[in-house]
Amino acid sequence: MNSNNQKQLDITLSEIDALLDLSDDLIFFLDPEGRFIKLNKLGALNLDYDSSDLTGQHFFSLLDEIHYDKTVKLFSELISGEDWLRFDAVLKSRLGNKYSYNITIKKFSDGNQVTGIGGIARNISLKIRNESKISELESRLIEAARMISIERARWKQDKSVLEELNKLKNEFISNISHELRTPLASIIGFSETIMSDPEMSPEMRDEFNGIILTEGKRLARLINEILEISRMESGKVNLVKTDVSLLSILNEAVDLNRDYFSKKNLNFTFEYPDEDIIISGDREKLVNVFDGLLNNAVNFTPVNGRIKLLLHKMIKEAEIIISDTGAGIPEKDIPQIFQKFYTAGHAATVVPHSGLGLVFVKQIIDLHRGLILVHSEINKGTTFVIKLPYQNKSEGNL
Repeated sequence: MNSNNQKQLDITLSEIDALLDLSDDLIFFLDPEGRFIKLNKLGALNLDYDSSDLTGQHFFSLLDEIHYDKTVKLFSELISGEDWLRFDAVLKSRLGNKYSYNITIKKFSDGNQVTGIGGIARNISLKIRNESKISELESRLIEAARMISIERARWKQDKSVLEELNKLKNEFISNISHELRTPLASIIGFSETIMSDPEMSPEMRDEFNGIILTEGKRLARLINEILEISRMESGKVNLVKTDVSLLSILNEAVDLNRDYFSKKNLNFTFEYPDEDIIISGDREKLVNVFDGLLNNAVNFTPVNGRIKLLLHKMIKEAEIIISDTGAGIPEKDIPQIFQKFYTAGHAATVVPHSGLGLVFVKQIIDLHRGLILVHSEINKGTTFVIKLPYQNKSEGNL
């Protein structure tokens, strides 16, 4: 080679070195044993080294322990047969920092003799961190989407419940308006008749006054029922418990409904044991409970029907059964009949009702640590079973 060609070649190699030093990647050449012969300055600097510091050191000295065996095996495969390989490894800097690199190595050979190895190592630490963050964000996004889906389903359910409540409240307002207007209409109508007819016979006047009194009591009972439930929901109801006769409570409830039995010509029977049953309870509220259940039986039982009241003394509780031959309750409605504003019944036979009575009954029975059950068949009647703990002389109040 003449001097001019040599000079031209030297310039070319110098320019190549300068070009390599512009790269952030670690570009290196190794001898057959794996020691650095040459590497670019910026690539070495990224590992906190000067290129001269690494010259003569083994490539494996930069490897993190976790990837050491794997990388040694790959270099052996390159030497023994592969022309080039690409793999990921973690390299340690001079200061002990660890960086992930994607490394491509290629062998140089003269016949069967390996004369060296060249390679490019690209720092992918930032890429891996970004991928990890992206993966974490994707997981959070999936979780957020799942939570949004749950909240959307919950919102739809809440919306459905609110719509149903609004519907029930509208029905309640309609029913309660009817319940209030009916006794008021009777009271006003019969009062006007008495006032407009001074020559009315005493017998008829007494009959009309009796109707006015009955309807007035009905109106008062309905208003008290509404107020009582409002107080219970606000937590302002306290039971005034005393030792009371369950038989006397039931007899009072029966007396409050005798006129209704007569008006519809209902066959009413009351069976009870010879021995009285004493319970610890709020007499006034329990009278309202059984008055309401009997009144409910009257409302849903057709003319000439039957209503039966039974009182049984069990081992630790009294069992009261109120059975009628009325319209019955659809099976699908039974679980909801103790919910406020809910009314149930056969469309052709149902009597308008406030939808508050059974709510009141259930809450008072619960406050007495009792139990109420219902069994019903359409057009065959309904049976309510109430169980209340009673006072045992040997054990005291339960």
